[in-house]
Amino acid sequence: MYDRLIDEAYIRLNSRHSLLLRHHTLLLEAVAIIGYARGKSEILRRQSNRAIKQPNSATMIKAAAFFALLSQSSPAAAFTSAPTTASRIRATSTIPSSLGASAAFSNEDLETAFFSIDIEASGSIPKASFADALADLGVVIDDSAADALFDKYDADRGGSIDLDEFKQLMSDPAMSGIKPQRDVKFAMDLFKKYDEDGSGSIDKGEFRAVANEIQADARRRSLISVAAAAIGATIVADYSQEYQWAQKNFRSLYIEPLAEETQNKAFPTALLSGDLDVAIAKTLGARGFTPANTIFAHSVCSDEVNNKDEQLVALMVNRWQEGFSLGGLAGLPFAGKSGFRAFLHHVPDEGKLLVCFAPHVGIDAAGKVGALQRDGQTKVSKACGAAVGAYGVISSKGAATAKPSGGNDDTDLFDPQLNTIVNLLEPRLGGIEKAVDPISFVTYQMYAIVRDLIDECVEGTPDVWDFANEVSIIGGIMINRYKGGDFFQPLSFETRVKDGSSKGKVIDLYDEAFGNKPDLVGVLGSDEAVANLYDRSKRAKL
Repeated sequence: MYDRLIDEAYIRLNSRHSLLLRHHTLLLEAVAIIGYARGKSEILRRQSNRAIKQPNSATMIKAAAFFALLSQSSPAAAFTSAPTTASRIRATSTIPSSLGASAAFSNEDLETAFFSIDIEASGSIPKASFADALADLGVVIDDSAADALFDKYDADRGGSIDLDEFKQLMSDPAMSGIKPQRDVKFAMDLFKKYDEDGSGSIDKGEFRAVANEIQADARRRSLISVAAAAIGATIVADYSQEYQWAQKNFRSLYIEPLAEETQNKAFPTALLSGDLDVAIAKTLGARGFTPANTIFAHSVCSDEVNNKDEQLVALMVNRWQEGFSLGGLAGLPFAGKSGFRAFLHHVPDEGKLLVCFAPHVGIDAAGKVGALQRDGQTKVSKACGAAVGAYGVISSKGAATAKPSGGNDDTDLFDPQLNTIVNLLEPRLGGIEKAVDPISFVTYQMYAIVRDLIDECVEGTPDVWDFANEVSIIGGIMINRYKGGDFFQPLSFETRVKDGSSKGKVIDLYDEAFGNKPDLVGVLGSDEAVANLYDRSKRAKL
């Protein structure tokens, strides 16, 4: 089984069937798959009397990737921003050492930095993606400045920046302070280690040598060490930001097809948490938002499923270095105006506020909206329990079987937060009978309720502009998934700039950050329902 998996892995990676792996990122994926094959064979061989519970395929691939990287004794953080497409160029290149202002970079450093932004692995950076490439290196400038910089260093006027032109670009003062990404450097070092003949390509024989070395190492380990490595790697893989890249690129191997299909229909332009975090940071970075001058707050449901390390709240708290919690059940800002004022008083002098708000909803393996299998549980539970429960209360009003209190915890009206959700949600359910799925409809209404309450907090705090000169608000729906990572359907992104009015000057940033808004007529059932969703003239109030 092991030998067959290794041959299949090589063929799958080598899409052109040329019997050569020509890029270091392919080798990283190869090592991950070899580790997966080794781990799967080893665990199946040693498993008896259910003493070891076999991890699912998602866990195995992530765990094996982490184990394989650890086995190389590399200090690098793996998979943070490696390229995603197989390259058809060779991994070696010669770079002159006379670099002017960029002399602090070694030839290897320059090559590493270039590979880290050559996302298409084509050997050049086209003008269309040049600004994004600079952002990936940590240089955030507006499009006009990026175009000017591109034109300056596109020496042959070929419409792209190749490696030699990149070398000259790195000497520009605008590029000061850049450091090559360690994960890409490690990938290149790993490639060179197994490229025994120094050809710049890995042939099938060298590929099998990689597999044999990992297999031999595995055979030296006891059952306990194998289990410990798998468990430890699983924990790190599931709860570490460093696996954002792996999560994104290995999703196709273990996603739940029905859940994916439902998500694409109900939340058509949803983004992975990591992608949303990057899009927000890029857009606001161009406006001068930094961790030093910005304080971040979030209004999301207090459900623990929204607070995993590798998902949106934790990613944004890590990026902006702190986070103030405004939210309660269903994401409503139950901290209220008093909580918002406390948050406001923490802003740096003449600084900026950033608020992210969202209700959440689960999608289970069967594609059911409002349900989620949680870690450590075999049964499916509700998500969001508060929103689903509130809808259940509204639907059952007047029925003989209605339970106004007690019994089902989700419909216990002695809970003041749930009671508030019921009162705010009920007026917004007109037209739900036309929707494809009622819980999807309810979730979009919860978004509108939270949005209105956040607006009320901002505009109802008259001295907001005494503390901040800009307030940016991102809103949408968090989508919880058991496998493949959580998503976020963005629905609004605006910033308000101090202009002497209580509301401030409103600037819509949605198109800049995310492109066109999603077409929700098919989800909500009518144009009227979509118009009502975006109508902010009748504001919900606590």
